[in-house]
Amino acid sequence: MIIPFLDDVKDVLSFIADVLGIIAFAIAIITLVRVHSVQKTQEEERRLLHRIYGIESLVVRLRSASVFLRKTQDVDASDLAEDLIRICGQIEGIMRVLNIAGNESKSNQSAIPLLKSGYMTPQFQKAAVMEARHAVDFLVIRSMQFANVDLMEEMRSAALRGVRIRILAISASASDTLLQYATNFLPWPVATSAAELRGQLQEVENRMRQFTASSWPEEARRRFLYRGYNLPPNMHFARVDSVIRQGFVGTLSSAQPGRLEDRPYIELSTNSAPGSSLMTHFDQLWDLSAADQVVPLSTEAQIAVQASPPESS
Repeated sequence: MIIPFLDDVKDVLSFIADVLGIIAFAIAIITLVRVHSVQKTQEEERRLLHRIYGIESLVVRLRSASVFLRKTQDVDASDLAEDLIRICGQIEGIMRVLNIAGNESKSNQSAIPLLKSGYMTPQFQKAAVMEARHAVDFLVIRSMQFANVDLMEEMRSAALRGVRIRILAISASASDTLLQYATNFLPWPVATSAAELRGQLQEVENRMRQFTASSWPEEARRRFLYRGYNLPPNMHFARVDSVIRQGFVGTLSSAQPGRLEDRPYIELSTNSAPGSSLMTHFDQLWDLSAADQVVPLSTEAQIAVQASPPESS
């Protein structure tokens, strides 16, 4: 009875060897595919895992057979039992490797780079403008820092080298209700009333008009645009060419770090799903704010502004 049983077991071992060869080949294919496409790799892994799940029951039967063979006094049967145990271990090892690889692939795909500090500080804004080669966009609640002389000069240089600059901030002409609502989300320094926030926004808009009208060449003015929006603030980010840097400034003021230097942010590609949605949001809000364009001014408005020089910082 043992000899026929051993023949059956040998057939099973041959089948297992073939299966292991297929699995090893499939793992090699998965490695190559992962280089080209994470998504395709995950599909291959799922198919392989489904196939492996069918082998789990076979592993159980092989272990049962090895236990039976060990009970016999036949030397060949004992050797075969050891072979079965070794093969079962190999199969289970391959299964663990595939599970770990699948988990790492999913983890890497969902990871988003988090930069721990520095969001929308003067250094952040200046670096974004200096880095841009084609376009830079800012969607903010309040634009006080953009009226800084150093940053204005950097934006002037960027516009002259061909960079298009767009800034969206709450309009100084927004309603008191909207401005009072916005005070709940302002980073430091906070404004406690609609009137205080309106004054801050008006000062920024006036300084930008004066700077651009009095000292910027026409070529730079054409590429620098600033509009005010009249909707409750939500999104807050900077876009530099194909990269979006989004910080956590849409939250309540009390939920934000006390120091600007401590504010974290994430980086997203404009080609990614969330990045594309953010750019669509910006473009649509930009179009909705066309009636409240602060810069560039009309020719008549530029002449009027040039009569008063820009304020010193």
